[in-house]
Amino acid sequence: MAPITTGMSASQCIISDMTRYVIRGPLTYELAQKDSPIRRFLDDRLSPGLKDVQAAYRTAAGPMLIPGVPSEAADAGTIGTATDWVMRFLVHPNPSLLLAARGAALCGMLPVLKELAFMLGFRDGGTEKFTGPARSSGAAPDLLHRACWGLALLTEVYRRGPGIAAIGPIGRLPHRSARSLLDAAPDAGLNQLAALQNVMESALLPAIASREGVWAIGPVFAGSEIMPGDADLVAGGLLTELKTTSKKPSLRVTDLWQVLGYVFMDYVDEFAITDVALFSARYGYLVRWNLDVLLPQLAGRPVTTASLRAEFRELLEGCRDDGKPSR
Repeated sequence: MAPITTGMSASQCIISDMTRYVIRGPLTYELAQKDSPIRRFLDDRLSPGLKDVQAAYRTAAGPMLIPGVPSEAADAGTIGTATDWVMRFLVHPNPSLLLAARGAALCGMLPVLKELAFMLGFRDGGTEKFTGPARSSGAAPDLLHRACWGLALLTEVYRRGPGIAAIGPIGRLPHRSARSLLDAAPDAGLNQLAALQNVMESALLPAIASREGVWAIGPVFAGSEIMPGDADLVAGGLLTELKTTSKKPSLRVTDLWQVLGYVFMDYVDEFAITDVALFSARYGYLVRWNLDVLLPQLAGRPVTTASLRAEFRELLEGCRDDGKPSR
C-alpha cells in the first residue's frame, strides 16, 4: 500500500492519486494500523503532550490487586468480556443484551438467551440508555457471574464470527439450554469475576455513582455508522473504558486514542461527554481527565472538543465506504 499523502487535510483520505482510503474496521482496528488516517489524525494533533500525560499516569499506578490465571484455567479474553457484562449489571438491573443476542442468532441459541434472561429477572429487552444512576442487578452472585460468562461466550460468537461457535466453548455444550450455558463457566473464571466485581464496587462505582444525567451501557455514536465502535459506559458525561489486562498500567497510546476517538465520534453531542476515564480493574486504578484540560495538554496549544470533533467528522466522511448510506 502506498503511503498516505503528507499534509492531509481532515476531509482527505488519499493514499495515492487514484486511491481513496476507506474505513476497514472498527475504531480499535483502525488505531492499530499505522497507515490509517484515523490513527494519523490523533497522532498528528495530540502527540506533543502525550509523554507527559503518560508519565503522570504511570507514576500514580499502584500494585496489582488481582493476578490473572493460566489460560488453560480460564481464557483471558473471555474474562475481560464477562467483566464488561458484570459492570453492566452493576449499573442497571436489566442492561441491553443486544450484543449477546447477535451472537446467539448466529449459533441458533436465541431461545437459550431468552431462558437465561428470564432467570435473571428480565421482562423486556433490556436498557441501553437511561437517566442515572440506577440500582444494580438483584441476581444472586453465582447466577450473575455464570450468566455473565455465558453472555461473554455469545458475544464472542458475534465478534469473532459463527465459526468460533463450532470449535469454542459453545460448540462443546452438552445440550442447548440456559443451564448448560451457566455450567460452562470454569471455577477459575468465576473466581476472577467475583474478585473483579469487588474491585469495581470499591474503586469504580463510588466514583461514578453521583453523576446524574444520561447514562448509556455500550453506547454507539453517530460516527459508528461509518466506523463501528461502542464504548463501555457513559455516566453523566463521563465516558469510561474498562481494562482487565494484567500488565502494569502504562497508558498505551491506543487506549487513550480509543476513548478520545469515541468522544469525537459523538458528532451530535448526544451524550454531553465532558470527561473521559480508564479503569484498570486488576489494579483498582481509575484515572479521569476533563477534556477541557486534557486536549490542550496533549495538543500543546489551545484546542476544543468541538473543533477536533468537527475535523474528525470531516475525516470520517471522507473515508466513508461508498456502499454505506450517509446519515
